[in-house]
Amino acid sequence: MILALTGVPLVIVSIIAFILILGIIIIIHEGGHFFFARRAGILCHEFSIGMGPAIYKKKFGETTFCIRAIPIGGYVSMAGEEVTSELIKVGEQIGVNLLDGKVSEIVTIEDAEAQIRGEVVELDLYGKDGNPLFITIYDGFQNQYYEVLRDAFYVMKKDSKMQITPYDRSFESKTILQRFLTLFAGPFMNFILAIVLYLIVSFATGVPNYNSNVIGAVSTTNTSMVEKAPDGTLSTKLKKGDQIQKVNGVEVANWKEMSKELDKLLENATTKVQIEVLRNEQPIQIELDCYTYIVSLGISNMQVDIEKPFPEGVSGVRLGAIGLRYLDDGKKGEYPIASGDILTKIRMDKVNPDKTITTGEVEEIQSWDQLIAMFKDADIVNVYFEYYSYKKEGIVSIEDCATLQTYGNEVLENQRIDKIEVKLGISPKMKFDFFQSIGNAFVDFWNDFTLIFRTLGLLLFPSSSGIRQVGVNDLSSFVGIFDLVKTFVGSGFLSLLAFMAMLSVNIGVMNLLPIPALDGGRIVFLGYELVTRRKPSKKVENIINNVFFILLLILFVYVTYNDILRMIRKG
Repeated sequence: MILALTGVPLVIVSIIAFILILGIIIIIHEGGHFFFARRAGILCHEFSIGMGPAIYKKKFGETTFCIRAIPIGGYVSMAGEEVTSELIKVGEQIGVNLLDGKVSEIVTIEDAEAQIRGEVVELDLYGKDGNPLFITIYDGFQNQYYEVLRDAFYVMKKDSKMQITPYDRSFESKTILQRFLTLFAGPFMNFILAIVLYLIVSFATGVPNYNSNVIGAVSTTNTSMVEKAPDGTLSTKLKKGDQIQKVNGVEVANWKEMSKELDKLLENATTKVQIEVLRNEQPIQIELDCYTYIVSLGISNMQVDIEKPFPEGVSGVRLGAIGLRYLDDGKKGEYPIASGDILTKIRMDKVNPDKTITTGEVEEIQSWDQLIAMFKDADIVNVYFEYYSYKKEGIVSIEDCATLQTYGNEVLENQRIDKIEVKLGISPKMKFDFFQSIGNAFVDFWNDFTLIFRTLGLLLFPSSSGIRQVGVNDLSSFVGIFDLVKTFVGSGFLSLLAFMAMLSVNIGVMNLLPIPALDGGRIVFLGYELVTRRKPSKKVENIINNVFFILLLILFVYVTYNDILRMIRKG
């Protein structure tokens, strides 16, 4: 099973999943462009999946379908996107091949077969005003005029041909509506794919039955839920099918009432809870510790090894899964905080709106309850830990600890993220509801769609506190996406589909941003044409697109570099 995968098998499965996910998203996106381009009569030279050198090519009709070596991105090469429609010019030596007296091939290389060779004297291979396509060649004796077929080919190199681009088959010859639909279709198909995937996930999982108090699933994320039998087998204290009767002595009739009682744990900064369940018609009392996830800082006791003994003389709390946000102060060294390490002391320095720092007191860490109480009312604070590092096999002092910083309230609220989670690790029984499943799918789509814009707002504008906490360093490239794929592979197929849907929404929205070189930027040029009734200069448009493409490429390289550093730091 995928859940049991670790090490090399997990990496292999993750690579396959990564290629399939990106491949499907790219095919759907470029397929949207291709379909509407062909419907408008635009000549499409190439439909390419991936970037870099081609590893497979196959021509179907007018279009060459190509798979390239680097599985990121893709494109549809449409006629008329070039600055010039003609790849040869007056004075150039060429060859031509004829079919029924008309040019069927224009040969631009010397060692390829050509019936006639000579110097180009005059040509029109565009035919914008409805004139026939022609080329005049001086063959060494006289000028020869030849009509050119509208589906003639350039022979650019041996065994490689590209169809010429007459005006009526070019992108620029089409109406504004046709061009808009061709450009918009790529992102739109990403949105359609996301909705379909959300519908599949929603129908497969069903909807929570909040009117019931029956447990539908139990997670081992909360390790205090796990108990070991005398024979060494592991099981969970709460079971699927248990009917919850009381929470901390308060009777509950449904999931909403139970959640209300569990919310009080966070308010009171405590993680211990008494649960009474009905199992096989017998009441059972169970005491549990909830798992704690301080989201604002990225520390938790989820999946912590509770049986691993503390080193002699060391006390504090053991870390489970973590996702720390370090500030760059060069102190991480060779012993950064890792899952399994033990936090022993803490100092919290308040970051004021004027960016001054108020230094806090050093406190010994005794429990997760204490940490909840400290962080639940904190906004932006710099955090320093003393901790026992298993890599160092000793204590790392507060002075040697790299600066950690919490995400502020405004950032968390913008992303609709709870600052602290105190959870049991159980979920309600699911039920099938056709209309609610459809509604949930569209809600998930809308949440992801709007999340991107909220994130962009944080990226472009500092918070009201004046402290920018989200920047370019927080962006992820395909390397970061692969790292996420590994996580979702371990969470199951439906989680992987939901992640794919979210990624498809992201790619759709990003391509619609009004940035030259992206679909949205090209749509802006259409808007200019619609308003002014004048087409922008193709040369100027291409220069702007190329400049921004280079800038985006530089950003991509920078983000990829940061992703690689993050993966190295995670070990």
